[in-house]
Amino acid sequence: MSRSLPLAPLMAVMLWGTPGCKVPLSDINAAFTIADVAWFAEEETLFVFYELSAEQGLGPDSRVEIRYTTDAGSVPWTPLVSLEFVHPHVAVDCGFRSRCGSASLHVPLSPRNVELRLRYHREGTLSLDAETALNIVGPGPPHTHRSLLIYGVFDETNRAVQWRARHRFPTIRNEEAQRLGLRRRFTIEEQRFGSAALGAEDNPYAYGVTCPSPFSPFTPFTALPFTTVDTTERAAFNVEDVPDEASDASEVCAQATVYGPNASFTTGAVARKNPEVRPAFPLLRSPIRDAVPIKYLLSVCGRTISDEHLEMQKQRLLMENASPICIDEGSEDRFIDALAARIRDDIEATRAQGRDMVLVFALHHDSDAFGGRIEGLLETLLGPERMRTTPRVAGAFVLDSYIYTVTQAQAARTVIWCPAEIPVELPDLLGGDEETDAGVGDADVDDELDGGFFGEDINTASLACAILPDNPDLSLGPFSFSALPIFPSRQVYLDFIDTYSARESGTMKSISFRVPELPPNAEHVFAGGFGVATFLNDEVLTAEPDDAFSYCESDEYQGFVFKEPFVMEPLPISALPEFHSALPADTYRLGIFWEFPYLLRLRYETVTAGAISAF
Repeated sequence: MSRSLPLAPLMAVMLWGTPGCKVPLSDINAAFTIADVAWFAEEETLFVFYELSAEQGLGPDSRVEIRYTTDAGSVPWTPLVSLEFVHPHVAVDCGFRSRCGSASLHVPLSPRNVELRLRYHREGTLSLDAETALNIVGPGPPHTHRSLLIYGVFDETNRAVQWRARHRFPTIRNEEAQRLGLRRRFTIEEQRFGSAALGAEDNPYAYGVTCPSPFSPFTPFTALPFTTVDTTERAAFNVEDVPDEASDASEVCAQATVYGPNASFTTGAVARKNPEVRPAFPLLRSPIRDAVPIKYLLSVCGRTISDEHLEMQKQRLLMENASPICIDEGSEDRFIDALAARIRDDIEATRAQGRDMVLVFALHHDSDAFGGRIEGLLETLLGPERMRTTPRVAGAFVLDSYIYTVTQAQAARTVIWCPAEIPVELPDLLGGDEETDAGVGDADVDDELDGGFFGEDINTASLACAILPDNPDLSLGPFSFSALPIFPSRQVYLDFIDTYSARESGTMKSISFRVPELPPNAEHVFAGGFGVATFLNDEVLTAEPDDAFSYCESDEYQGFVFKEPFVMEPLPISALPEFHSALPADTYRLGIFWEFPYLLRLRYETVTAGAISAF
């Protein structure tokens, strides 16, 4: 069989074969994905865009053909490549099994019955018809009825102007027209600078406007001695930068010429300067420092509950050398009164250092009522401190022997109480098969505990406790690995070391409490169920009524707020653009929202205990 045999006879041989032989037909998934045609009356040009694919049959001799009818007559099926194009079109490679491209034909009269098809071989009869979309764009304004818009943009320094071309078709996007090979030639001449707010709401590119002359009595524009920009690229910079005398001008207007089939089209094109922007508030200088922990070990002394658990509590809070305060008479009112007096004395002695404080408690007990008595004590101590400025007691951290839920208002807003009342399923730690063999692996964990933004009216203190280290539970075939919670209850801890050992229970390396330093002029405003917005160092933002704000999301802390003098509640900073647009004010106070008064930061070395089940 000759290699030059046209495709249609070849297909006949394949289909008929020898007498009595049945040859199956295969779907080659041939189809047009783009078959769009647009005719512009102002340009007398028919634009064609196509893209197709087929798993078989495409080759060098495949052709895309067109036929259409106008009032002047009909054009029969004709290969696009044999027609003269109005505009430049570059060859496009869409892959071995695809064909794509574009064409622009001079068609003076409105076409109808426009059709596209693929002829698999130029000498064959086998073809694939397309469902062609035809768009007719009649006469009208240049910014809506022309196939190309010209506009300019300034660089970030507002000195260099780049002139850009934007394809505009009813059913083909700008980038798609470029991808399919269409190119346009345009020139920019007679550039002038000035300020006249050219364009309109329905013409954001200001294409087709009349450039003001240097002799205009109201908005004169000054001529720029720039060389002509002449390009077929999507965009091109001026060779020269805008001079210093144009620094106050907001626009550059020029004569833009787009070249067409019979005559070129020239109209006005505009380049607008970028808005002059600056950070609304460059920097908040209120520092955040490590608070002084005032530590207390409250323990039963007259009997032994669990030495192992007591040592774990002391290690977790880094108070190994602390002298215990005996709580054998902890149910007595005089004990609570004496403890409160001691804590107040310690606070005032530490306050003289000028630093904020956090109370830290380890509770080693087996009484159902003791936790509630300590919560009542903290409610009394922390309430007056909450609205004070530095030096103050920011809050408290409690490591209890049991899970306990904080219920009183001030304590719930200022105390982290561990372990938290959140279900933690640790089947590998609390039970286990008789046939087990433990293994150990070490890892460093950095953990941070803090609140969210404008929290709901829930017990955030209970939810803020670190439950587990960052590393997840692992399963590798029959092996399973689990980690002990950082702040476990006594029962969970004892069950763990009974199955494994105290050496595998993890080690606290460092623990700190970071607190914002509040100057004497700081003001607190309650926001949300638990949060407080703090307005710090008279940090205010001034604005003019015609100023516009923008807000950009970032990975940084989002808890910044603003307050307008006549609005009681602080609002998120993200609401400032819309607020100022609707109710402009000349001054806004800036603050920070705290759902919790301190950030607990710890460095903890966790040990992953592994067990193998019988199999």
